[in-house]
Amino acid sequence: MLLECSMALQDASASRPQTATLFADVLIPRHIAKTFTYLVPFSITRRIQIGSLVTVPFGRSVLEGLVVSISSHLAPEMPPASLKMILSLVENPHNSTISPSLLELSRKIAQYYVAPWGQCLRLLCPPAPLSPTRYIATELGRTALETGTCPDSLRPTLQRIAHRTSGILSSTLRPTQRGHAVRVIDPLIERSWVKLVPSTIEHVQARKRQRTPLTQPEEQQPLPHAVIDTAQLPEVDPVWCAHLHQCFQADHTRKIVLHAPWPQRMARLAEAIRQARSHNKSTIVVCGETAKARWLAQVLRSLMGLQIVFAQPPNSPQHRDHRQGEPPSVIVGTRSVVFAPLESVGLIWVEGEEDSALKEPKEPRYHARDVACLRAQEDRAVVVLASEHLSLESYFDTEAEVHHIQQDVTIQPKIELVDLGKESRGTLLSQRLRSAICEALEWKKKVLLFLNRRGYARTLVCRDCGWVPRCPSCTVALPYDREAGTLTCRYCGGAQQLPDVCPLCHGTAMNPVGEGTEQVEADTHRIFPHATIVRLDSDTLRRPATAKSLWERARSGSCDIVIGTQALFTREPLPPHHVVGILQADSGLHVSDFRAAERMYHLLIDAANVAYPASAGGRVILQTRLPSHHAVQALISGTSHLFYDEEYTARRLLNYPPACHIADLTVTGHNLTLVEEASTRWGDDLQQRTAVEEQIVVLGPVQKLGGRPRGRHHRRLLVKGTDPDILARRLRDSVERMERQYRQTQIKFVVDMDPVESG
Repeated sequence: MLLECSMALQDASASRPQTATLFADVLIPRHIAKTFTYLVPFSITRRIQIGSLVTVPFGRSVLEGLVVSISSHLAPEMPPASLKMILSLVENPHNSTISPSLLELSRKIAQYYVAPWGQCLRLLCPPAPLSPTRYIATELGRTALETGTCPDSLRPTLQRIAHRTSGILSSTLRPTQRGHAVRVIDPLIERSWVKLVPSTIEHVQARKRQRTPLTQPEEQQPLPHAVIDTAQLPEVDPVWCAHLHQCFQADHTRKIVLHAPWPQRMARLAEAIRQARSHNKSTIVVCGETAKARWLAQVLRSLMGLQIVFAQPPNSPQHRDHRQGEPPSVIVGTRSVVFAPLESVGLIWVEGEEDSALKEPKEPRYHARDVACLRAQEDRAVVVLASEHLSLESYFDTEAEVHHIQQDVTIQPKIELVDLGKESRGTLLSQRLRSAICEALEWKKKVLLFLNRRGYARTLVCRDCGWVPRCPSCTVALPYDREAGTLTCRYCGGAQQLPDVCPLCHGTAMNPVGEGTEQVEADTHRIFPHATIVRLDSDTLRRPATAKSLWERARSGSCDIVIGTQALFTREPLPPHHVVGILQADSGLHVSDFRAAERMYHLLIDAANVAYPASAGGRVILQTRLPSHHAVQALISGTSHLFYDEEYTARRLLNYPPACHIADLTVTGHNLTLVEEASTRWGDDLQQRTAVEEQIVVLGPVQKLGGRPRGRHHRRLLVKGTDPDILARRLRDSVERMERQYRQTQIKFVVDMDPVESG
């Protein structure tokens, strides 16, 4: 729709009269769904088009917005005299216009994820690349000061601007600081005494050099050495090559789900890039984590000998540099790279499609995997969702071609099961695991111990009365950090000192329960005092300098034992270890999340993949209290469908994704009574206005576990629906009604479609 309008407008722009009055609807990057109409200055009527970035007055501010429509007619109820005028086109070589396909993509995201369209504008043009602007006094303005014709109400602001030859930054006139100065800017601009101009790049860079020392850009820094020998990648199946050729030749959207180990995925990715290039198409590769994306870009460079661009986060200069000159043919990055302004996109590859980091935590809370599919529809591209352990949503996607490639049994490690139910209570390292570690250390072999719980213990408990310390804001049990000597909430960050006695019974027997990696490190040091140990979790990796040193030690093999959480698997693959101990395979099951078993299975596969093949002495010792669980049995037998089939059956019976779609609704505010009232009304509104055939189920409201920033209260609802479009439309209408009812009460309504953290 937008594409057709844009083409028609461009054809008509050449014959557009210079003196014709035009009106532009501009989208503002705020939490606003509607557009605002502005007059188009005669000086830019021939250059403005749909997708142009423009500078406009908005209240007391000057913002950069996006033109979404242009017309020579105005609605009768809108008098032209009430309209403000566009100040200027954004003369920025990096992102002066947004393509119609990306503009249409942002509209679809706003509709599906129940977000204002204006809020989706930041996805296409992040705030940082927008050039700062300056107010500069014109010759007419200086003459008005000299001749005394400037009114007293305007004189102070005009004098302040004229005092500097280069003018002043518009950001210095923020309403919170100088409201009176902001109010007189419009009259000064209307009289042509002041003009708004973009700051020069040299000026901005000079100011930055004064504030911060120069550092080597991340893109130019040496990347970690690829641990996979790209020369040893398997040959690509000719069937895959022929199938890709047909997909690119057809020139229409194709969705492929690839379930394969890492080497097979890399070989197929390289072939897909070659095929796309042969058809003069660009490629976008999306990863969940920045470190993994940088490493993947390095692997592709060494594998293909091409200029593979690694897209930095949106606010960095390197992210914008790829717009200069010849557009790249391959760009690799995290979730925001799916919006890269590339022409002729033929392939979008989502690596690790189940990664929760692909979900944007802020509005519009999109999932890059689903946005990749939407963009592929806009660009008629091939989209590949690839992983070694697919999400259930992709595994059972009826609209996709699913390709399963099993791992070669000859390179699988030996997996040994230890039933913790038959071990003594409190066993952290079983006798079999201790013996394996002792043997490995004796032969100078490497050991990895995996436990997906950081800290010393999950919490403390009074042995006499059962009291557990809880966060006063989040109501959750406080984890025990022995090294810091505190109880720290992992939601809001609040910390408490260790209690000397129980506040209920005044007993002194406060015992830790639920082991964490810190306790594993302490016990391992005690049992193997001569071993060098490295612990990798969010506590030890918090500081960049320390994290870099720890990762280098883990990758180089200079330590005997590596202990870690799921943080081990967020970067490039670790070098293989001879003994991998999974200490409590079922620890992640005891959380309030229907995806708990799925995440557990993914982590078990990641941990097992770090071991050498059985032929090279690789052993995986898996300790669990649930040896019959389908995730454990699927890993031991090497049959993934055993897990997926049983898990899908359970999801279907309980009506959870992928059997349906869900939306997580949150009501927040400072007034608890209003929050409870609004959440109850929201649930009632959804239930009363839902037709029987739409099959929408509303659960809640309930109190939401988690942090309460600045004392805000939370109430949560969960909505299930079989048709995602109907569910999104119903939620959009409901949110609009609720926001109208509570417009003056500081109540916030949050919608998270297809949440990945639903506990």
